[in-house]
This record gives sequence, structure tokens and C-alpha cells, in this order.
Amino acid sequence: MSDRLTQLQDVVNLLADHLCNATGVLQETARPSRFGDFEQNSSSTTTNVDNNGDDYSRLFATYITRTTSELVALIDSLPTIPSTEDDLAEQHGQLELLEQENIAATTRLEQTTELAEYLLDQVQTCLQSLSQALLDERKKFQNGQ
Repeated sequence: MSDRLTQLQDVVNLLADHLCNATGVLQETARPSRFGDFEQNSSSTTTNVDNNGDDYSRLFATYITRTTSELVALIDSLPTIPSTEDDLAEQHGQLELLEQENIAATTRLEQTTELAEYLLDQVQTCLQSLSQALLDERKKFQNGQ
């Protein structure tokens, strides 16, 4: 479930990026507006509207449409909330089955852990005996020379 929610969040973030970038392009390529009695005396009022402004508008419209379609598909793929008593009973039965499986797996894990601890103790005991025997042999060998 978290996978789909993560995907959903990523698509929402991507859509927000597209919308912000589209707003930036609109601001950059928009023609200046005249305000009633306000006279603009600056000589730098040349329009720097790029010929690509229309292309950018189409590009971002395509991005936004495509991302929105992906968002709708992800939302539709989310599981629905059960609304009828039969759906609730079925979901409750599935949860009880999962709980029983969880209890059985927990029991098996505890048994396996106990066996592993026992075997670890046995291996450690064998390693201690082997190490002691090797040390004793080295002492005998060193004392014999």
C-alpha cells in the first residue's frame, strides 16, 4: 500500500512542478498590459515574447494533461473502502486468517530461534574445547623442544 501512496505523492509533486513551471513560462512570455492612466516612460518596454512561448504552452499543457491522467489512474488503482456488511465481514474474515497465520509464523520463529541458540551454544563449546586442545598441544610441543 505504501508503494502506491509513494507513487501517488511523486505524481502529485510532479504535477505541482509542471504547474509552477507553466506559471513561470506564462509570466515570462506574457505581453505587458497597459494600466489606465499609468504612463510607462521607460524605453525598455520592448516585448521579449519568445516565438517559442506557444510551444512552451503546448508542451506544459501536454505535461500537465499526461501527469493528471497518471494521477487519476493511480487514484483508481487504490483499494476501495468496503461499504456493505458483506464486504466488511469478508474483510474481517481475511484479517482473522492473517492473524492466525501470523501467530503460527511467530511460533515457528520462536522454535527456530531456540534451536539456533542451542546450536550456537554447542558450536561455542566445541570451539572452546578445540582451542584449549590446540593450546595444550602447543605447550607440549614447546616444552618438548
